[in-house]
Amino acid sequence: MYTYETLAAASGAFTLMRPVFTALLIFSLLLLFTVIFKRTLVNGAAVIGFAVVFIVVAAQLLYYSAIIVDELGLAGDLMMTNLFLGIAAVNVLNPVLYYRLGKR
Repeated sequence: MYTYETLAAASGAFTLMRPVFTALLIFSLLLLFTVIFKRTLVNGAAVIGFAVVFIVVAAQLLYYSAIIVDELGLAGDLMMTNLFLGIAAVNVLNPVLYYRLGKR
């Protein structure tokens, strides 16, 4: 069912969660562009709520992927860590931009 080849890349890194992190980053960027260009589609509570949910989900995914990596004896994936840092940065920026652009 699950083999080493399906769970790890050629480098031995666990890559199964990369698509989920990429999807979270894409949704975070869509929210950022919505905040910048179409402010009327979202309000402050929605921006803060989505930002918190995206950061919490990404943190849990990173934590659980670390547990999976440890249990299977695989190597960690630097790309997932970088994607998490990107998700966190974009989602910290979203509410800041929403309220800064709203004061103009």
